[in-house]
Amino acid sequence: MNRKITSKREQIIQAAFEAVCSRGYYETRLDDIARRARVAKGTVYLYFQDKPDLYVGIIRWLISQAVTIVMETDRQPLNARAKLTMIYQIWTEKLRSYPGALDLIFPEISRKHCHLGQRFRESILPELHRLIDAVARIIKQGIKEHAFRPVEAELAALNFLNAFRSGLLLTSRYLQMKSAPEQALDLFFYGITLPAKGGK
Repeated sequence: MNRKITSKREQIIQAAFEAVCSRGYYETRLDDIARRARVAKGTVYLYFQDKPDLYVGIIRWLISQAVTIVMETDRQPLNARAKLTMIYQIWTEKLRSYPGALDLIFPEISRKHCHLGQRFRESILPELHRLIDAVARIIKQGIKEHAFRPVEAELAALNFLNAFRSGLLLTSRYLQMKSAPEQALDLFFYGITLPAKGGK
């Protein structure tokens, strides 16, 4: 795929992301997305067969951006905990300016009539595995540094992603909780079990 095509596709995805965050998935029409992207509606159909396909494209785009952030952070000369904290802060700050992003990350839109099941498995799961693997490499670094327990790195990475989702949910209109998003990260690092007296 050449650079021009990639740029146009990302232009449409960015416009779709902003539109869905602003108006909601069901309320957003392809006409709205085309207008925001400054392209003809037919151009949208050159890249996406329908609105559910565009939704899958948005999620893949978000995950791809997350993978890039993880990999760029992982190259920095920091310990594993500092890296995970930086990633968490970057993600949270990035999505806080898009309150509607929560409806994408907690997709109530994944209903049967959207026909997203097969598309999710084929398009999003491979990207999600890339993200989990990238975070798991940092977890393994922390294990080698003796900062983390010798846990299964991929499972810990999945829990880290869940901590981010929880932190984002705390910033939403859906919960009336006073906890700060950073507390979700703190809970990931420390858990809820008190250390045994006289030992770890």
